[in-house]
Amino acid sequence: MMQAITAKVGKEKAIEIVMQAYNTELLTTWIARIQAVKPIGGPQRRDHLADALVRVGEVCDLTS
Repeated sequence: MMQAITAKVGKEKAIEIVMQAYNTELLTTWIARIQAVKPIGGPQRRDHLADALVRVGEVCDLTS
């Protein structure tokens, strides 16, 4: 997925937007847990980087 993103926007921009998407995924998870008064952690672990790559890939597909 990262190779496809890099091919569309370039290496530096790909790293920047994937990191921003990753941070957004983390914050979304933390906020949801805080609002639900659940402890951070637990048995369910999400792959935030994979989620971020998918989101960025979807946006790149929409803009091409």
